[in-house]
Amino acid sequence: MQVIPCTEAQLDIIAELFNDYRIFYEQASDLPASRAFIEKNLKQQRSKIFLLLDDNGTPTGFSQLYPAVCSLMLRTYYYLSDLYVVKSARRNGHARYLMNYITKHFTRDGAQRLTLDTATTNKIAQNLYESLGYEHEEVYITYHQRLDTPSEVPTST
Repeated sequence: MQVIPCTEAQLDIIAELFNDYRIFYEQASDLPASRAFIEKNLKQQRSKIFLLLDDNGTPTGFSQLYPAVCSLMLRTYYYLSDLYVVKSARRNGHARYLMNYITKHFTRDGAQRLTLDTATTNKIAQNLYESLGYEHEEVYITYHQRLDTPSEVPTST
């Protein structure tokens, strides 16, 4: 297997994988929107995207991480937002290989940590992350507030 950092040269490949990832999480297929999103991330360097290739050079997965800053530690860390492996490659060590790669990559880069979320029902992912040394958060509670997009904000009459 091989992992390569993505550039715009891999845009179409990553866009298809990203669209499949969104479908996996029960979002409607929208390849043009997926492509536009990934393209913007690459052009603006908002995220780091890595493409996983199998031994034949076939794309089998990707990860997308966003930089953040830990004020207390005075260092950058990365939030692993997206990790996806195609169905035919699952349970064959592909996700583990990709996770090990990004751990080594960001360790060399001097990142303070990698942080991620996964669904409470995704036991397979939880087992993988814990086997790689990730610790379940027990100190902090995470809160979310949905913000309306401009098209969703009610107008006053």
